[in-house]
Amino acid sequence: MSLSVGQYGASGMSQILSDGIQQIRDQQQLNSWQATQGTISSSIAGLGDNRGATLALSPKIAQLADYQTNMSSVQNRLSISSKAIEQVTNIAQSFSSQMLGIESTLGSKAQPLDATISNARSSLSTIGNILNTSDGMGYIFSGTAENEPTVPSPNQLSDSPLAKSISKIVSGLSGNNVDDIFKQATAAAADNSSSMSVFSPSISTSAEKATTMRRQVVTGPTSASTSSNGVVATEGGQASDTSTGSPIRDMMRDMMIVSSMQGMSSTTPGFTELAKKLQASFTDSSNRLIDMNTSIGVEQNNIKSQQKTFTSVQTSLQTQLSTNVDADMAVVATQASDLSTRLKASYSLIAKTKGMTLADYM
Repeated sequence: MSLSVGQYGASGMSQILSDGIQQIRDQQQLNSWQATQGTISSSIAGLGDNRGATLALSPKIAQLADYQTNMSSVQNRLSISSKAIEQVTNIAQSFSSQMLGIESTLGSKAQPLDATISNARSSLSTIGNILNTSDGMGYIFSGTAENEPTVPSPNQLSDSPLAKSISKIVSGLSGNNVDDIFKQATAAAADNSSSMSVFSPSISTSAEKATTMRRQVVTGPTSASTSSNGVVATEGGQASDTSTGSPIRDMMRDMMIVSSMQGMSSTTPGFTELAKKLQASFTDSSNRLIDMNTSIGVEQNNIKSQQKTFTSVQTSLQTQLSTNVDADMAVVATQASDLSTRLKASYSLIAKTKGMTLADYM
C-alpha cells in the first residue's frame, strides 16, 4: 500500500520547514537592517554582551560633544573680544601720541587742539559701539548680564551727565590744581549711580567686583572645568585717587577731559601739566588693555589644548562604540548570500516533500 506523507506526517514536516524558513526570513530582515543602517541591531537588546558597555559609552560621548560645543562658543567670543580690545587699545595709543604732540606744538596754534577735541568726542562714540559688540548670543563685554547693552547710549557719551560733570571739573583748571582736577574726574568716572554711570546698571560696579562677573562656561567634567567667556568692560584692579581700576573707564574719563579742553592752549595755567598727565594715563590704559588681551590669548591657548585632548578621548570612545555597534559589512554581504541560498534550498525541499510517500522517508 502506498500512502502519501501528507496523510500522516506531512503536516509535521511542513511545519518544521516553515519554521526554518521564518528563521531565515528573520535573519534576512536583520541582515537587511545591518546592510542599510550599518549597525548590528535595531535595538540595544540585540547587542548581546556588549549592550552594557554601549549604554555606558553613549552618554559619555554626548557629554564630550557638549563640552566641545561650549569650548567652540567660548573660543569664538574670546576671539571677538580680543579684536575689540585691540581696537580700543589702538585708540588709547593714538591719544597718547596726540597728547605728546599737543605738549610740544600747542603755543598759539588752536587748530590742532580743536582737531584733538573733535577726535575725542567722536572716539567716545566709537568706543561705546565697540563695547556693545555682540557675538549673536549676547553683549560680549556685559559679563553675566550679557542680555544688557554694555553702554546703553554709546552715541551720546560726549554729552552724557558724566561728560558734563567732568567738563565742569576741568573748567576749574588752574596752575596748581591739576592733581585735584584728575582726582575729581576719577571720582566722577567711578560713580556707579544710574544718573552718572555710562555703563549698564549690572556692570556699574567696582573694577575688582566686575572682574568676578565674567560669564563662566562649563568646558569639562569637574567643577574646576570652566572658562571665562570674555571680559567685563568695567573690570580691572584696585582703584586709587587717579584710577577707577578699570583701564576702559580710565580711558573714557581721559577722553572726556580732552573733550572739555575747548579754548585752552599751552598758555592756559595748568594746561601743560594736564596734557602730560593725560599722556601718561593714556599710555597706562593702553598697557593694561594689552595685558587684558594677553590674558585672553592665554585662555584661548588653554582651551585649544583642552579641545585637542577631548577630541582624542572622544575619538577613542567612538571607536569603542563603533566596535560594539557597527556591523561588519563584509560579513553582512557573505551572510546575505548564504541566507539566500538556504532560503531557496528550503523552498525546493518543500516542493519535493509534497510528492513524497511514506516509503521515501523509510
